[in-house]
Amino acid sequence: MRAHAIERHALLILAMAAAFAAPAQVPGKVQSKHDAVEKADVAAGDARQARDSATSAQLAATAAVQTRDQGADSARGAIAAQATAQQAQRAAEDAREASHRATRAAEDARSAQAAAVSGSNPTGAAVQARAALSEARTANAIAADAGSVARAAAAATAEANQLPERTLAPPSDGRNVDFAALDLDGDGSISREESRAHTALSANFLAVDVNADGRISVGEIDGWRR
Repeated sequence: MRAHAIERHALLILAMAAAFAAPAQVPGKVQSKHDAVEKADVAAGDARQARDSATSAQLAATAAVQTRDQGADSARGAIAAQATAQQAQRAAEDAREASHRATRAAEDARSAQAAAVSGSNPTGAAVQARAALSEARTANAIAADAGSVARAAAAATAEANQLPERTLAPPSDGRNVDFAALDLDGDGSISREESRAHTALSANFLAVDVNADGRISVGEIDGWRR
């Protein structure tokens, strides 16, 4: 009798443990399904933004090419316009590739969502949806950055077309260029964005950038000072 009582007691404990554990599993599955749906929706939004950035980049690249084809005021300007137009086209291509990448990630997230809702492993599907969302966000950021580059390059193309043949004389503060302070990323050159911290240099960026590579070297600064 004592043995039976112990066995019944053990079974009762197991039954109570199962009763407490069962409700905890259901919210886990429900939460996983909810997470997968939410991640898929956000990924779809990132994909739409990436496509918008790609469209904007392509419009900027097209404008840059049209501006370049209108002809420049000087040979130096033509070289600079060619370089900036190519930069805009490359940026548009980068944005396009990133847009495709974001779209594929959004599709993967939707597939994970469907698996989470109808499948037997919603937790695993939710993990897949989160990974797809991360990919979509990364691609969206790349597309947005490429779009900014393309628009800046298009604007630079318009400036290049008006560049005179002779290098502009430096303004009064042109000789006071702290190269190291302006070279924020320490790559040994000054980008257009970095030059904005120096009014005179920014205003004459294309003139100082003799080889029209979109960056100003120490040698080009020295040549501008003379």
